[in-house]
This record gives sequence, C-alpha cells and structure tokens, in this order.
Amino acid sequence: MAPLEPYEKVYVDSDFLDEDEDVHGQISCETCHGGNPDAETGKEAHEGIIRDPSFPDATRSCGECHLDGGHPEIAGKNSTNLHVSLSPFKKKIALRANTDANVRDTIAGAMGTHCMSCHSSCGQCHVSRPASVEGGLIEGHLFQRTPPVETNCTSCHGSRVGNEFLGQNEGIPADVHHTKGMECKECHTGDQMHGSGHDHFDRYEVTNRAKCEDCHTSSAAGKDKGKATSLEHPSHIIHKDKVSCQVCHSLSYKNCYNCHVGKDTSGVPYFKTDPSKMDFKIGLNPKASEERPEKYVIVRHVPVSGSLFDFYVKDALTNVDKAPTWKFATPHTIQIKTPQNESCLSCHGNNDLFLNEKDATAWEIKANEAVFVPLKPAPHVRHNWLEQPKLHLAKVDCLTCHDPSRAAPVKDCTECHAANTILATTEEGTPEYSLKNWRFTNQELIDKGLYVVGSNTVPALDLAGILIIILTFAGCAVHGTLRFLGRKRK
Repeated sequence: MAPLEPYEKVYVDSDFLDEDEDVHGQISCETCHGGNPDAETGKEAHEGIIRDPSFPDATRSCGECHLDGGHPEIAGKNSTNLHVSLSPFKKKIALRANTDANVRDTIAGAMGTHCMSCHSSCGQCHVSRPASVEGGLIEGHLFQRTPPVETNCTSCHGSRVGNEFLGQNEGIPADVHHTKGMECKECHTGDQMHGSGHDHFDRYEVTNRAKCEDCHTSSAAGKDKGKATSLEHPSHIIHKDKVSCQVCHSLSYKNCYNCHVGKDTSGVPYFKTDPSKMDFKIGLNPKASEERPEKYVIVRHVPVSGSLFDFYVKDALTNVDKAPTWKFATPHTIQIKTPQNESCLSCHGNNDLFLNEKDATAWEIKANEAVFVPLKPAPHVRHNWLEQPKLHLAKVDCLTCHDPSRAAPVKDCTECHAANTILATTEEGTPEYSLKNWRFTNQELIDKGLYVVGSNTVPALDLAGILIIILTFAGCAVHGTLRFLGRKRK
C-alpha cells in the first residue's frame, strides 16, 4: 500500500464539522485527543496529545456514547476484542515458551516490539489507517461506518487473506465470493469484528465468527434472509461432519515458514521469514469440537520456529513442539469446482493432498503428530473384495454403491449383477425396452456402458444356446444309437 503524504495523514475535511455529515465533528477535539485548547502556542497546545484515543481502552472515548449510550455490544467488548488484544498470539507463544520467568519477560518485551504492533482499535478501523502501515486519516477524519477494504481490512490482512481473496497470487483465481461482488463485511459483520465479549485462546473459538452455514443452508430461516444456497447434494450428505467445507472448495493458499525478529545496527526492529509457499494440505482436525466435528480439515503452516527470539534470548521456545506448526485454516480461495472435487478419486487415493511427515522438518514431526494423516492404501486395494476393482473404479460411478440414501454402501455383487440390476434401473441407465424380450442384441446397454458380462443377458440368445446344446446332445445320442444298431446287424 502506497504511504500517504504527511499532509494527507493529518488533513481534517471541513465536512467533518458539518453535523449532517458526521455527528462526531460536534465533539471538541480535546475531549478525545487531550491537549490544551487555551494554549498560546502550537507546541503548548499539543502537550499531552493522544494520537489514538480508542487504544487501548475505548471506554474512555468511544465508550462515552457507545457504551452508556445504548451500544454496550461495541465498546463494552473492546478489552476482549482479538483485534485489540491479540490474545491468541500471546497465548500460543506462552504455550511454546521456556518456563523460566526471566526468559518469559524477555519474550514479552520482544513481542511488544515486533509481534504486537499489528493491533487495531476503533479509530484504526473507522477513522484512520492502522498504525502498522504508518496510519493517516482515511477521509479527512470523517468516521466510516464500515471500514474500507483497501485502506483498512487489507492493510493488516493483505499479504495472505487479501491476496487470496482478490486473486493476486499467480495462477490462483479470486475467491468466488469476490467475483460475485461481495466484500469482507458480507461475512465478517460488525458484530463479529467487535468480538464476542470473551477472551479466547484461538480466533476459531469466537462464537459469533463467520461460518459457511450462515449463508449456505437449506433451512427455511436461511431462505427467508435471501442468502440460502441449497446443500442438498449427495457429496454434502456423505461428507457432512467428516470434512470441512474448505477441503473440497479451496484452492492453494499461502503458507509461511520460520520467522526471526531482531534489530539492525541502527537499533531499528525488523523481522524476516523464509520464502512463503502456495500449497494445499488436508490434515486431521487439531481443534475438533462439537462445533467443528470434522475429521479432515485444511491446515496452514505458521512461521513459528525454535529460534524465533534468538536475537533477544537463547532457548526462548524450548517447548516449541507443544503445539502444531500446521494449524486449522479457512483459506479465502473458495471455488465451487476445484481439482480435488472433480471426482471422488481426485481426492481419495491422492496422497499428495494429505499432510504427513514428509511435509515437515525433523523438529516439527513431534509437534504435528496429531495433524498428520495416516496414508491409506490406494482405492483399488481398499476395494479388493471386488473381482476386478480397477475396472469397477474406472467404469462405475462411486455413488452407485455409496448411495447416501442407503444405510450402508453396496457390497453384495448380486445387487448390481442380477436381473433387476442397479446399473440398468437407474434413471440414466434404464433401457427404453424391457430386458425380458426376444431381441438378439443388448446394443442399447452396450452403447450406454451398462452391459455387464454374464449379467445383462439376452433371453433369445440364452434360449438359442440351450436349444443348440440340447440338439447337440440329441444329435450325439441319435448318432450313437444308429452306430450301435448298425454294428449289431453285422
């Protein structure tokens, strides 16, 4: 994002003072920002000035109206808002950190310098750009009810989420929601952005977070909102509570590796990471719960490493293997059609999609043991109870046997290979004529690819074959009898 000119950062539009444009302009500057309005000089007037009155405690500024004034759901939840507290970062580092109190104090100081600078606040969403991108008023101090995507949302969430959603990663198209004209606010409502009112270890624990099911539901309530998209599809029925939505509907997304923080020779803080990588990995759910019961989920690599804080203190993260480095993820690369959902076998049996030990460095293996997916035999091996498993997998649609309307998959050969064969009674396979007829061909079934040797028989041919056999034996019997009688005469 291009930086603002110095004057742009502080320019206050005269419209801000117009009550019809922005009611906040009727509040005197010093009420929020402090300073001395009676001072004789600019320097004196700006003594004690508060750049962002809404951070860290918004109840002293925004809360005067948005707390006691009937909006407790906004300012009242500020202290636990993860955008403000960045609580999950602290807790996950603490989980991995050395138990020595002095080391932990050093880590906290280093995090304050590097990791905690990306916090937000009421003002950094609704009035100015975030401080992490050098701030600056968005639109002459006019308050924005909905923070602009380009200047605020993607200021912090740009390199990963923003690029994914907008299709700015080479070879990966924009998220289908973006191509349909949707913005962040469509899913991430103000209620969610202001937090749940509770402190959380992880952002996925936030009860009012965005969920696919908020829109994609076949319930009457969802349809009343005009948002619902039916989920009545065999694949959804089969995979419900087994795989997350993103497993089937995400494309590759960015993964980051090995972050290090420190200061240069001038004392300026910096951080550096190994090259990021676009990848797609399915792992076992590391955060299974009643709300997230799926066994298989998308996982993204995070850049934590044992040497993260080496500049400040050695052996800072001696428990780095206490939490996975591949974490539960919900990429913003959603598509209806993806390479892994083209067919059942695009995923089942495609071991490259699943996270296992080869995807981790040596020190990460222990940390991710609960996330690695045990490799399973190839589909034709798992279906070795069939006479010709490879042929079945190539010629028979999986849903023929794994019909979600049935209590269990078909495993009895006679259910397909019989007079009333499943293959010939499906809507698309049903022949135009009865199989019990006196034609001498099964050409229609052959053309549809439904003919099964030894099953889809032709009665006329069967009868002809039986007659030939009978006549053959009869002929042999007559011939033998005549030979016997002829010899007897001699």
